[in-house]
Amino acid sequence: MIKEKRKFFKVKYGYSPADQVSISENDLDRAIFAQREGIVVDLGGSFIQGRNIISITPHYHKYTGWYDWYEPKDGDDFAQIKRDCPDFDGIIEKHKIHVSFLQKQNQISLIGKTDWENNPPQIEAPRNENKLSEEIKSLSDKFKI
Repeated sequence: MIKEKRKFFKVKYGYSPADQVSISENDLDRAIFAQREGIVVDLGGSFIQGRNIISITPHYHKYTGWYDWYEPKDGDDFAQIKRDCPDFDGIIEKHKIHVSFLQKQNQISLIGKTDWENNPPQIEAPRNENKLSEEIKSLSDKFKI
């Protein structure tokens, strides 16, 4: 079995290339929570004000060897990303769902405690169930003539 590459994310908190930190997937929940709540968080050895987090994106530069200020421009750059980087599809969304779940369950003390790299939780996509429409249908069935 081939072990998947560790996933790294870039947290931008300013507009210069120096205003960013690289974090592993295990710190992603804390970064998302800090951004949502506007709280100070320790990420990548830097204390960052969550209100200042501009974006959280896959850190392609970690895998390609590009300088932090370099932005991909053409097909060759995107081919290198596809070749050298792990699959990031849906990862940030899963973490957002996980953080939302913990917040709704009033378990914010568990945010950042999950070992996503070795033992990720099983997260299902939200079901598209509309209970209100079912209740309306059952009420309308009662009053049919």
